[in-house]
Amino acid sequence: MDDFPDTDLEADLYAYLGKAGYEPQDSGGIARGMGVDSRRRAELRALLEKGLRQGRLLKLRKGCYALRKDPRERAVFGHIICTASGRLLFRPDEAGQAQVQALVPGAEVRTLAVDSRRSRGAMDGDRVRVSLRVQGGSMRFRRGHRGPRTPQAGDLRVTVYVEEILERGHEQWVGTYRRGGRFGIMAGDGVTAPEIVYLDTAPPEDLESGTCIVVEPVSYPIGSMAARGRLVEVLGDTERANVQITAIIRKFGLREEFPPAVLAEADRLPQEVPAADCAGREDCRAECTITIDPESARDYDDAISVRRTAAGWELAVHIADVAHYVRPCTALDAEAQKRGNSTYLPDRVLPMLPPRLCDGICSLRQGVDRLTALCRMQVAADGSVEKAQFSKAVICSRRRMTYAQALEVLRGGSCGDAEVDAMLREAAALAATLRARRMAQGALNLDMPEVRVTADAQGNPTGVEITEGDEAHSLIEECMLAANEAVAQRLNALGLPAIYRVHEAPDPAKLHEFSLQLRSYGISAGTLATRRQLADTMELLHGHADEEALKLALLRCMMRARYSPDALGHYGLAKGDYCHFTSPIRRYADLVVHRAFLRLCGASAPLPPRGRLADISAHISETERTSAAAEAEADRYMLTRYLQQQCSAEQPRAWDAVVTACWAQGLAVDIPLLRAKGFVSGSELPQDTRWFYGNHFWNSTDGRRISPGSRMRLIPVAVDAATGFADFRPAPQDN
Repeated sequence: MDDFPDTDLEADLYAYLGKAGYEPQDSGGIARGMGVDSRRRAELRALLEKGLRQGRLLKLRKGCYALRKDPRERAVFGHIICTASGRLLFRPDEAGQAQVQALVPGAEVRTLAVDSRRSRGAMDGDRVRVSLRVQGGSMRFRRGHRGPRTPQAGDLRVTVYVEEILERGHEQWVGTYRRGGRFGIMAGDGVTAPEIVYLDTAPPEDLESGTCIVVEPVSYPIGSMAARGRLVEVLGDTERANVQITAIIRKFGLREEFPPAVLAEADRLPQEVPAADCAGREDCRAECTITIDPESARDYDDAISVRRTAAGWELAVHIADVAHYVRPCTALDAEAQKRGNSTYLPDRVLPMLPPRLCDGICSLRQGVDRLTALCRMQVAADGSVEKAQFSKAVICSRRRMTYAQALEVLRGGSCGDAEVDAMLREAAALAATLRARRMAQGALNLDMPEVRVTADAQGNPTGVEITEGDEAHSLIEECMLAANEAVAQRLNALGLPAIYRVHEAPDPAKLHEFSLQLRSYGISAGTLATRRQLADTMELLHGHADEEALKLALLRCMMRARYSPDALGHYGLAKGDYCHFTSPIRRYADLVVHRAFLRLCGASAPLPPRGRLADISAHISETERTSAAAEAEADRYMLTRYLQQQCSAEQPRAWDAVVTACWAQGLAVDIPLLRAKGFVSGSELPQDTRWFYGNHFWNSTDGRRISPGSRMRLIPVAVDAATGFADFRPAPQDN
């Protein structure tokens, strides 16, 4: 079945189950009672299973289903998060957020603490149903205030009770094998796996203590009862980098292999564009169109063409037409939706689509015909988009360029093609204008250098690459932002079902704390109550010695961007309507938007009902968080390995650090570029003078002082492999 259904089956299901006089029925009886077509019986069964997981349905004897009797407004659904320190938090889903807001007026509550005694054994990633109890705290009054006062967020205490674990977050646990118990134990990290899991079957005789293993849960830890598990995979020596990356993949439940049915569908797709597929499309093969991507990129899903006009510029953004090949309700589509996005790890990529698509027919390779979704914009001299046209197109990319090659042209060089050189320079002028307009509208400049640990074929770290934002990167970024906004505005104006990228305003309390932090650096930022104030403050930080550290502090104040079927705006980009349209090879949200985009091109494309869009949005927001967590852990591991190597190197690399605290034992430091923390012992301070501690400073006999905010160049001397925490010492002056 290649089309989305015309009706929202989920809404119809709950309307049917909630009818007066409904008697519990099995799935077949429900299907007959609702008049569900035989082609949609599998969808109905999936919705019933989903209702059970969410706690909305009960399964009675003989496989009959009924709505839960307890009132829904008293139940809040969401996920459990376990922090690195072992603290449990409850993150309500989108509907639950509204319920919490109603209980705690005026509060920006995204997570709530959960006492382990009230958790029912819930663990990281578990989907749960909870009840909330709100109690009044101390009532504080302003001087001179008379009469009763409405309780404020700070006056209230919310207690979370986990009532039911609906779905476990981790189907497997990863840890280290240790001898003990009857068959041995697995030592987990205490976050994604219990600290101790007893094996319930004998492991292989040659399994050595310290080996990385994967177990399948048999029972979960509740109270004093320990967890038990079944050994399902031996990954290997924990000292090997590729073993650790594989362990991270298993820990976060990421999908490596594609099912046979998915690969079979991919194999049936052509590897060249047939002439028949070009019919009815705008033919742009004669236009000067190029791709600009990182050196290591293998898939190219966006291309641009720019030309100067009397009024400004014409910008054509071509995006690989993945929707032409990945149709709704196919095995390819189902797998892409489950994955949600591609995941990028130091030594491998876990793609959302099989390589035959992302590296083949959907990749806008140089010199071959490819199908695209085209957003052609007329941009005025002030950077405003005066007109946007949307169509299906076919292109033949003139040149595949890397960022380094494009930057060389922008700085006066040549790629050997005069037309491409001229177009790149026009594109850079356009991008600068678009960026200036965006910043003037209050967008936040949160650009940070990208740090990547390079690895050899065995996955061992070989060095650190630092990518700074430059004109070439900005060129592509601004073109993609313009296309994303133009598509979102048109979809929203027409009321077409789509998925939007939303970013809500930060918590005012956190911004106030950030303003106080800025004040300690001598930066007067006011209240930061408006985005304009925040944007102006970010401009003040540009070029500041502690720019990276302060930008990181601001990022911690920001809400996490997510996907939603509602166009709620994007705070950081200062855009009212915004979606992800430009990367359908690696993000499922973009693929959904491309299907809505077909309506803008005049095609009668089927679109999913709103209820399904809400579910998809929640799911891909979660897969994005999971991928980001896995990528961050893999990056931390590789950085730790790299710093360990540097400890014994003849000429270790030095890093800029900021002192965050001074103690009698030494200094606490941040290395902003590495997003790492460390310690410098007082005994490691330069030996060319005597140092002594007092009044929260380190002072030397020759008049030097080290205090919070001081900057130093440091090299690593020891690294804790488990935590990644490093000891440093000042770098030699000639380092």
